[in-house]
Amino acid sequence: MNTKDHSFFQVKVQTRACKTEIERLGPKEFRIKITTPPVKGAANREVIKLLARYLDVPPSSLEIVKGKTSTQKMIAISPPIP
Repeated sequence: MNTKDHSFFQVKVQTRACKTEIERLGPKEFRIKITTPPVKGAANREVIKLLARYLDVPPSSLEIVKGKTSTQKMIAISPPIP
């Protein structure tokens, strides 16, 4: 999904995994496993950091727009990518 200012990604997050990894399931869909527990936003920060590194964009260009307390998240990236 894209708008003029953002692209959106669906992300499924597994916290407290044995190892950190990211898997691209489709053009706009990811599965991310992180070792960080979901405490006080630490897991969300780790997801943003890992996804930014994977997409080679600054973390400040990513924002969780839906699912901040869920394993299913929608993340916006600005500026949009094709």
